[in-house]
Amino acid sequence: MSSILAIDSGNSNIKWGLYSGDQWLKQGNVFYKDVSNLESEFIKFPRPTFIIISHVARDETKNQISKLVSLWPAKPQWLCANRFRCSVINGYTNPEQLGSDRWAALIAAWKIERQPCLVINMGTAVTIDVLSESGKFLGGVILPGFDLMTKSLLAGTQLTTIESGSYEDFPVNTGNAIRSGTLHCILGAIDRMYNILLSNANIASANCIISGGNASLLIPFFKLPIKVINNLVLEGLIIVANDILKNSESSFLL
Repeated sequence: MSSILAIDSGNSNIKWGLYSGDQWLKQGNVFYKDVSNLESEFIKFPRPTFIIISHVARDETKNQISKLVSLWPAKPQWLCANRFRCSVINGYTNPEQLGSDRWAALIAAWKIERQPCLVINMGTAVTIDVLSESGKFLGGVILPGFDLMTKSLLAGTQLTTIESGSYEDFPVNTGNAIRSGTLHCILGAIDRMYNILLSNANIASANCIISGGNASLLIPFFKLPIKVINNLVLEGLIIVANDILKNSESSFLL
């Protein structure tokens, strides 16, 4: 049976999944510094017939992934954003400049929703992207995630350490003040983009598709309509892979 290996190589973690038929056979993730550990996992796999990768991180990591997937004869497909794919229109001024992870997430979100929505990815960075009623990516914003915001305070202030904090409406210690502040920053950006979407589309409500390793930190405080999708980028990669395979078969038949 044919199978697809999808790899989402992000700034901090590398997520992967082996997909066959209509289901995931296996999924996992490793910290980017531990990418070499994947060899012992991958070597157990049946030979994938198609390999697709989204990579937005370091060149060194890309080289390591290239070496890993050379275990198999299938040539890896490195996803790059373009003007149109899988019914999604890329509204970026320079379409190729859009990160492949955002592109894959948008493609997956459109297949899920087929209507205006926000696409939120909570990783090292936070991306909040907008899809229109026609499946056009109208644009989006990028801001630091929880850890990057906290590290920027350490780098740019006299704080020498920051204790782990939790949310409070009225924080009374520094750790909680920072955690609450970072949460307000992200939620505030989402609320603003949500209202812009509603105004632009002239609608009363829309769903927020949320994914990413830090999504669980945000969800308890979320007040907007929400759909939580694990590994949205991997889901998008599978959609793209199946589209490529389908078009390849059509071309062969012609």
